[in-house]
Amino acid sequence: MRIIAICPEAHVGDANHLAMALGDSVESWQDTFATVGWQGGDALQSVASWDTDDAWLVAVQSVPDRPAWDADNAIKMAGAVRAQARVVLYDPASGDPVPQASAGAILILPGDPMAMAAAAGLVRVPEGGE
Repeated sequence: MRIIAICPEAHVGDANHLAMALGDSVESWQDTFATVGWQGGDALQSVASWDTDDAWLVAVQSVPDRPAWDADNAIKMAGAVRAQARVVLYDPASGDPVPQASAGAILILPGDPMAMAAAAGLVRVPEGGE
């Protein structure tokens, strides 16, 4: 399934460490949230989208453990734990409205990324701030 993850600018660093803790290497996840190009609610937001499975959706709802591949302790686990505490996972089958992007939550929204971005209240920030 395809998901979109929406992260407030202030929590990008922690969210990248959570992504690494849930991933298979530092290289594949360290810059998951690299560009802050959206406005949502009261904050600038970074957006990432990827294909995942139900196991990942379960894992993102649990306090992360350091993966075995991180023998060099590249992941800042305290940051990963802080990010996980901010995760709001939306269940489209619930019938509830899509959560709105804000300064305090990291949203995980299954579904079409552009449709979910719009439903969460995101708008693109013009390049150069114009």
